[in-house]
Amino acid sequence: MKRLTAILLLLAVAFCCVSCGKVVQRANEPISGTDVSEIDLPADFTFSIVWGCYGISSYDSQTGKLVKTNDATDVTKYTAYVKLSENELKLVYKYLCLDLHLADYPAEYDPFNAPHAIKKVWSNPSQTIVLSVTANGQTHTVTCNDVALGTINDGYCRDAKMLLQAKNNVVTLLTSLPEWQAFPDYEFFYD
Repeated sequence: MKRLTAILLLLAVAFCCVSCGKVVQRANEPISGTDVSEIDLPADFTFSIVWGCYGISSYDSQTGKLVKTNDATDVTKYTAYVKLSENELKLVYKYLCLDLHLADYPAEYDPFNAPHAIKKVWSNPSQTIVLSVTANGQTHTVTCNDVALGTINDGYCRDAKMLLQAKNNVVTLLTSLPEWQAFPDYEFFYD
């Protein structure tokens, strides 16, 4: 039994090392290996995202401003300007516009609580998610303000889970950037 446990632990560590290596790499190709060559990126496509406890992290593709945390004593240490490659932009477009159809979501949305639920899911601290997309002359923003911290599986319906997955995909891309990896550790953690 001990041997089996040791072998399974070794395999799990090896799998994690291989998986993590793929996420951290940044090339001109998307991190997921998804072929985006067939995606027609609208000329006016831009996006912005805010995420994390109280919405402390953000990225805006128009300015290239990437912020790891806006509550540090010196925010400039946690801010970089990053222009995503065309393939990275195509991948984000796929996540937010082709896979998800962000424009179909209401402006205010809580992916963890059905609109008329009697019992509400909440957490302290909470998180804020703001996704905004401009494409083909249309801009749409979805704000999940002060919602529970949770996983994709905590989403109350299929659409909620899809929104959380799209947000996670974009965050994974952004946090795999070398500029993000070069930021110092967080100064503060939330209890």
